[in-house]
Amino acid sequence: MGGGCVLHRMLVTTQSLRGKPEKIFISVDESSGRSTLSFMPPDVGTPIQYPDDKSGTAATKDAQAIAAKHPGCQISGPHFHAARPEKARIRKRPPPQQQ
Repeated sequence: MGGGCVLHRMLVTTQSLRGKPEKIFISVDESSGRSTLSFMPPDVGTPIQYPDDKSGTAATKDAQAIAAKHPGCQISGPHFHAARPEKARIRKRPPPQQQ
């Protein structure tokens, strides 16, 4: 990714925030190599995805730049995980047993 793309993405990122984020989460999907920035509270901004960021470095750099502009904003991550397979069944938890 060229420097111009990073600068453009950063400008779009900071201009599209609707308020001050309290926390920025960085997650990396190890199976696809995609990282995602998400915000708390969620209505501050939509999640931002980085298609070829297996290590989470691009997302981390942008998160640090956003946090620098919003004092008190915390960064959590990067957290690495594998995507759930497409045909995986979601199992419901049994109701808690009362004693």
